[in-house]
Amino acid sequence: METQKSNSPVLKILVALLGIAILGLGYYTYNMYNESKETEQILQQEKEQVINELEDLKVNYDQALEEKTKISTKFEEAKTRIESLIEEVKKQKKITAGVIHKYKREVASLKAQRDKLYKLADSLRAANMLLITENDSLNTNLEQQKQFNDTLLNKNEQLSQTLNKAKILYPTNIVAQGVKIKSSGKVIETNKYKRATDIRVCFTVPKNEILETGNQTFYVRVVNPNGDVIGSQETIDVDNQSVEVSGSENVIYENKALKVCIFVKPKDIEHEFIKGKYDVYLYHNGYKVGSTSFEMESGLF
Repeated sequence: METQKSNSPVLKILVALLGIAILGLGYYTYNMYNESKETEQILQQEKEQVINELEDLKVNYDQALEEKTKISTKFEEAKTRIESLIEEVKKQKKITAGVIHKYKREVASLKAQRDKLYKLADSLRAANMLLITENDSLNTNLEQQKQFNDTLLNKNEQLSQTLNKAKILYPTNIVAQGVKIKSSGKVIETNKYKRATDIRVCFTVPKNEILETGNQTFYVRVVNPNGDVIGSQETIDVDNQSVEVSGSENVIYENKALKVCIFVKPKDIEHEFIKGKYDVYLYHNGYKVGSTSFEMESGLF
């Protein structure tokens, strides 16, 4: 009986200590459970944050890809990686601090890559704008140069035409008439077509210091009252048109006034020499330089 009495207080103490231990363990377990729940909520929030940041990055890359820059391929690659990560994070069932930390590093790396690509895109855009500006300036300069060249070309053409015209000799004192050339070589003027053997066209070549000295050829065209061209009917080019002429004379020109006469002999004197008005035209260097007319009458005296 005494042994049971002596053990009773000890047992009570042990029971009390066990109760306290059980209560302590329950409290600890309860706290651990609450902390675990709180940690899980925090990790889930951080997971959502990672997904949101990845979604924002994806939007950034979508906007960058709309510009179609030279580095669009790099933006496309980064966007593909982001889309893959979003799917990977969403599928994660067991979220731990280590997993979250891993994805946060990925997000930080992608953000750094985005900033570098943005800076590179800005540099390329600036360089492209500079190139466009320089190209526009170059095109403007080229257009201005073209306009200047066209103006200069027009002036040169005008000057060339002026010089060419300045090299044309415009005769003065043009006189045409019928003549009879005797066997002795003596020339007798006549206005009777039946007596005439030739038509003589005389004129004065003026002084021209621009024209080079040397051979110069003058052509004459004589048209009888029937509209027939008298003489050799050689063909020359006048203002891009073929013109039949009656004869020509080559002279040695020395920049001095010179008197020239051209004799036109008909091929058929009986048919080409008739009564009426004759028109005479002079040509030099492809231009008509003068004209006159005269008449021949019938009769022998």
